[in-house]
Amino acid sequence: MLYTDLNTEIDVGASAHHVRFGPLNVLVDCGMHPKLMGYEALPKLDMLGRGTLDIVAITHAHLDHCGALPLVAEANPNAHILAGEGSGELIVRMLRNSRSVMGKQKAEYGIKEYPLYDYSSIDSLSRRIETMTNSYERSFGEDGELKISFYPAGHVFGASGVLMEHRQRKVFFTGDMCFHSTTMIRGADFPKCRLDTLVVETTRGSYDRPEGQTRQSEAKRFMESLAKIIAEGGSVLVPCFALGRTQEVFNLIHIAKASGMIAWDCPVYSSGLGLDIAETLAETTRKYTQFHFGKSCLEGVVPLREEIIPGRDFDNKGIYVLGSGMMTPNTPSYAAAAALIEHKANAIYFVGYADPDTPAARLISCPKNADFAFPELSYVGKANCRVAKFDLSSHADRSEVLRFILDRDPRCVVLTHGSYESREWFMYEIMEISPKTQVIIPEPGEEMEL
Repeated sequence: MLYTDLNTEIDVGASAHHVRFGPLNVLVDCGMHPKLMGYEALPKLDMLGRGTLDIVAITHAHLDHCGALPLVAEANPNAHILAGEGSGELIVRMLRNSRSVMGKQKAEYGIKEYPLYDYSSIDSLSRRIETMTNSYERSFGEDGELKISFYPAGHVFGASGVLMEHRQRKVFFTGDMCFHSTTMIRGADFPKCRLDTLVVETTRGSYDRPEGQTRQSEAKRFMESLAKIIAEGGSVLVPCFALGRTQEVFNLIHIAKASGMIAWDCPVYSSGLGLDIAETLAETTRKYTQFHFGKSCLEGVVPLREEIIPGRDFDNKGIYVLGSGMMTPNTPSYAAAAALIEHKANAIYFVGYADPDTPAARLISCPKNADFAFPELSYVGKANCRVAKFDLSSHADRSEVLRFILDRDPRCVVLTHGSYESREWFMYEIMEISPKTQVIIPEPGEEMEL
């Protein structure tokens, strides 16, 4: 087995793993780097050549795992494109939104190569995606030498880990995973067998929850904090990623209303892709056993219509669940934060990871009453509103990931999709507890035999 990490850097970046099993060429994920633009956002696809891939397996619909799929599909017209239960439609929706954003960024930033693909490529791709039923094994190759099966990974709707068996050797790609169940999704249900090689995400390797904190306790604190602001007559902005976090926040608000913490008539405002995905999932949830998001979770949720003006508080008080999760410039959450930030009765609550270079991270660390700049809006406001962060991550805690690795007793572990610091934590822990296990932090673009 020959393995190459096609991400351009040792970071979370653009997930893409090229594997050679004898004559078969497999690509697991083909994402785009969320912090880069243009060709720089792509993984090292030039290393693959055209028409070389036999199989492309996508672990889930977040763009750092599937954003470059139209390019890969077009260059490999005969490749099988595999996705987990319910993931295919979400992949297409996310890609169509990405194409729309690239069109805007072309004009805004002058990126000549944008858009990297067009809607026709996405439409063509959508007809090629093959759904992999959970735990069902399919064989590939002339003599069926490669067996592939998908397993629920938690994380977001449709997320899967991918098991590949070649000549009695089992290789497992975790993708992004979450072992604890949320209000919507059951935790990961990965194969219980011994695994020869594990290619594992390390996103939270550099972070450990404080003692006594759990995801459940954070969800409770979040709901109580929402209720307090609403009861005192303020509004709350919750910046959210469109797929996964937006729907989870809708669920938590519904639970808070059902328990009497928040009044039933408290409006929830949302917009864009996150609301669109929520409405779609509410219609299709009954088809799947690993996931639940009922229509009742959207009761009281209405599209955002109010004009957003920096420094002017919203006339309509309520909860604003808006993209993006890191308050990226030129997104609804960025504009809404500029409207709410000056007013003491309001709050901005973050519920996910905030990259240090983003406005979200800057606001979280901003001192109370200090100036906070919104350069793209030509506005500077005082950080008077309440700001807090709640750990509602849909990634497994590092202790859970470590326990999973050790329980599967692999011969080799490849640490990916995380900062160097995160990967190092896992490397040293594994080496100390299981010194016989080979631990690899792959160099981007370097082919290695595993």
